Amino acid sequence: MTAQKSARIPAALTFLALLALPLSACNMDVINPGVVDATTFDPTQDASTLSLSAQSNLYKAYGTLIYYSAFLSGEAYVGAVRQETNDIGRRVESAATADVNSVWAPLQKSLATNELAIPVLLAGSSAASDVNLARVEMNSGFSLVLMAETFCQGDILVGPPLTPAQLLDTAITRFTKAIAVGAAAASAGVAEGTKVVNASNVGLARAYLQKGDNVHATQAAALVPATFVYNDVTVDDASNRTLANLVFNYDNGGSLIVVPDAYRALNDPRVPWKDAARKSQDAGLQYFQQLKFTGFATPIRIASGLEASYIVAEANLKSGDPTAALALIATRRAANGQTAFTGTGTPAILAELMNQRAREFWLEAKHLGDWNRNPTATPFVGATGTPFYKPAQGSFGTSTCLPVPVSETTANPNFPKT
Repeated sequence: MTAQKSARIPAALTFLALLALPLSACNMDVINPGVVDATTFDPTQDASTLSLSAQSNLYKAYGTLIYYSAFLSGEAYVGAVRQETNDIGRRVESAATADVNSVWAPLQKSLATNELAIPVLLAGSSAASDVNLARVEMNSGFSLVLMAETFCQGDILVGPPLTPAQLLDTAITRFTKAIAVGAAAASAGVAEGTKVVNASNVGLARAYLQKGDNVHATQAAALVPATFVYNDVTVDDASNRTLANLVFNYDNGGSLIVVPDAYRALNDPRVPWKDAARKSQDAGLQYFQQLKFTGFATPIRIASGLEASYIVAEANLKSGDPTAALALIATRRAANGQTAFTGTGTPAILAELMNQRAREFWLEAKHLGDWNRNPTATPFVGATGTPFYKPAQGSFGTSTCLPVPVSETTANPNFPKT
């Protein structure tokens, strides 16, 4: 099977041939760039090539996801003229539209390539401490968390439809394994093992928090150093923009991402923007340009010690202890030029914590999950039935997640057919 994908084949099936490989001698010469020859792959010698390739698919999926997630969650106004994109921003999207598949396909590719790498790398001679195995377990976990927070359902390798909770359960398993193998790699002197452990603890805490398991969320997040950052690595390569910061790439030259009124009014350094003194692509909205990502090579934060501190604060607050939340709120408000917070009571503290999160992780594909987890406390989301910011389009709809695209439900035999 080649790298080309038929529209009738579920996203994951495209990659099944890649990793159904016998364990033989290695020759990575590229004879046919669209096909991986099973007889040339070795799970020990070529483990790094395999795991980093799968990781690059997560990076590509992440930038695309940020773009569409921002429209759905209210982090950005849709500057595009394209009606399908406006439908996502208005929360009336259809499973049959290409834009929904544009989010699904790269995320499934990330999940499939990382999932399929796991059994291959498990066959390696040093699997128990192989940082490459830890890496694909971790990045499979992140793919699953992003799917659970973004889509109303999901599936793994053309399997049956799964609820967000079921996707999160599998993510928890992947992160747990990544932590164990990454720790063994670190003990063997592999520096990246520690990075995998820290990033996986953030992902693990995020999955637990989204499920409502506050105790385990706190335990995992508390292990992450405050200064830790795991970035989506991007490059400025004019010949291959899929390796670039895709948020910037989508917006650059197209005036597609418009900073909303509410975010501009914050006057917060965590939400940088400028009036570009022209209209967006649709010729209707003024183009207020985001300045968080200012170039093709600007990295995108996936997980961090800062996120871990927010997870601890929220989980503890929901367990009845506001101490960490109040301390974090005070620190972050002071650091960003805000006056002291004086609210009291769990609802007010949670609302302020989510307000700070919205600023902190703006355009990082976290706000949609926040809103689904805390629908009454998360700010800056257009309320159902209120006027859309493009009046001719009508009002905000009811969706809180993206449907699985028709291309998947039609071709995947495990989805019920109507």
